[in-house]
Amino acid sequence: MTRKHTTPPIYAGAYLFGLLMTYMAVGWVLAAYAAPLLMWVWAFLLIAYVAWAGTGAIAVAMLWVVSVVWIAAYTSATPLLMNWKGPTWAISLVGVWIFAIGAVLMLAFAQMAIRTLGWPRPGIFYRLLMITGAGMLMGRLLYWGSMPTPQSMPILDLT
Repeated sequence: MTRKHTTPPIYAGAYLFGLLMTYMAVGWVLAAYAAPLLMWVWAFLLIAYVAWAGTGAIAVAMLWVVSVVWIAAYTSATPLLMNWKGPTWAISLVGVWIFAIGAVLMLAFAQMAIRTLGWPRPGIFYRLLMITGAGMLMGRLLYWGSMPTPQSMPILDLT
């Protein structure tokens, strides 16, 4: 008699919560780097592809992540309201690159982690889209709600 190893539903719920938090951070980073609308759309399309294909989409997703980081390096992109130079700027890009790889891998393995909930594959796909999309939107709102904008900078200047 062989036992099939299944993960408990609490693990699946924790995985979904971790996915929400991760994609909130993705939305925050995209907002911080003032990513254009086209970048948001392409990122969401990539998320949809990875959510459907699972681990089979890792190579394409990694190509996207590397391309975006190279474009950011080429254009010397820095987060808004920060004028990073030299090593600090390079370390920030490497950090974003490592984080993005982790976010892709987390989404790619999500189907395996939440199959124990008994949802059909289309149900898993749509829930992953809703969770990642909501996370990105919340991250964007969190960034714009917590960071001073250029218009509010004179108000913050008390000197």
